[in-house]
Amino acid sequence: MRIPESKIRVVLALVTPPLLIGMAVLTLIVESPLAVPIVFGGLGTVLAVIVLFDFPLAVETDDTGLTRVCLVRHPTVPYPDISVIIKPRRRGLLLIKTSRKRSVLIDRILEADERKHLIDLGEKHGFQVEL
Repeated sequence: MRIPESKIRVVLALVTPPLLIGMAVLTLIVESPLAVPIVFGGLGTVLAVIVLFDFPLAVETDDTGLTRVCLVRHPTVPYPDISVIIKPRRRGLLLIKTSRKRSVLIDRILEADERKHLIDLGEKHGFQVEL
């Protein structure tokens, strides 16, 4: 099953880095102080790296584990490594906890069938699901 991220968040994540880098170029053209394009360019570059390598576009489930689908990489967390999938009280943020770290899966409210699918996976593979 594929659980997609909110389309608005994906569009904002993809549009923001080029806009910041464009602002850096524009501030160079209008001869503003050198710190301004450096800040815009630095922020745009950092956000571009985050969007490419770590921003989850979707979560896919299969027989091996949960896969966070990012633009460049697709890290998979095997089911035996998952201790709990939780949704904190605020918003729709969905986190996965392993013995080593916490990772954001997606940040939107789940549909009923998506919630049921994750609960069924937890029962099948022996990890806790708190939704």
